[in-house]
Amino acid sequence: MKVAYFGNKTSAFSGAKTTIETLAPLLNTFLQVSTTSSARNMFRRMLEMIFTFFKNGLCSEWILIDVYSTKAYIYAELISRLSSIFNKKYIIILHGGNLPERHKTNPKSISRVFDHAYAIVAPSPYLKNYFEKCGYRVILIPNPVELENYPFFQRKKIRPKMLGIRGFKSPYNSVMTLDAIRICRERGTEIELLLLGNRDEDDYQRISDFIIKHELEDLVKISQKIPKSEWIKLSVDYDIMVSNPLIDNSPVSIIEGLALGMCIITTDVGGIPDFVSNNNQVLYVKSNDSEDLANKVLYLLENPENAQSLSTNGRVRAEEFDWKNLEPLWKTLLNA
Repeated sequence: MKVAYFGNKTSAFSGAKTTIETLAPLLNTFLQVSTTSSARNMFRRMLEMIFTFFKNGLCSEWILIDVYSTKAYIYAELISRLSSIFNKKYIIILHGGNLPERHKTNPKSISRVFDHAYAIVAPSPYLKNYFEKCGYRVILIPNPVELENYPFFQRKKIRPKMLGIRGFKSPYNSVMTLDAIRICRERGTEIELLLLGNRDEDDYQRISDFIIKHELEDLVKISQKIPKSEWIKLSVDYDIMVSNPLIDNSPVSIIEGLALGMCIITTDVGGIPDFVSNNNQVLYVKSNDSEDLANKVLYLLENPENAQSLSTNGRVRAEEFDWKNLEPLWKTLLNA
């Protein structure tokens, strides 16, 4: 069975694998999957998608479309429209944590993509519940990980070493993390932090300026994003993973951190509360509240028994996202 999959293959210049780059190879074990696009320029990416639609899409049984909530939403509009014109069955896979807001502000735009889809797949209860309340039928299939690639290291006595892997784009709010490091130092506890991100991302200069202004050079290290296999090896040197998005859905990075046994601190925005539970699998902090983040970091250092529980429970939660558990759901959907 042939499938044409349209999404953002951007790891070559962003340093982080996207959903299409993770899911497509897994689907390719039982389907013949063609994918696009890896172009960095938006106009060129649109041209590549149109070309692939006519080259591979028209002869495929299924069209899969990743749907994001910001600029990349235009690609979903384009390919869903072509699919409708040429009577091709398409399935949309929701990713953007801000899709509910887009629906509220521009429902006609959502309708153009959603109304003619054969199926709508959501990776989180958050998006599933929202769009079901809007009258759509939505299938829940979480973002997958291959658990065998994530060796579990149970954290016991927590070291003051923290890792952030999501980069320097504004929605990820890395300055909040830096401010928490500053607050911890003022309270007498020094926390080492490694941030992985690229220099061309929105907040890079702002982050660099903050580090210099508050004299955090001895505590904070910035590194270019590295391949997943490398940061997984690196993760054993860090016990806390921090994730401060201003809006999010069900980030794979959190699943990965849980699988590795890290203690996760995350903002409780968007789909996070439907995705992982507070004080059991992760610790929540309020959005854009560096004081709250500093409190949670110090809490982990002072309560190793709770940190150990988070590490254990997090791994159990991550096992639910293993590909062997999700593969039957995709087979059922695509063989329907």
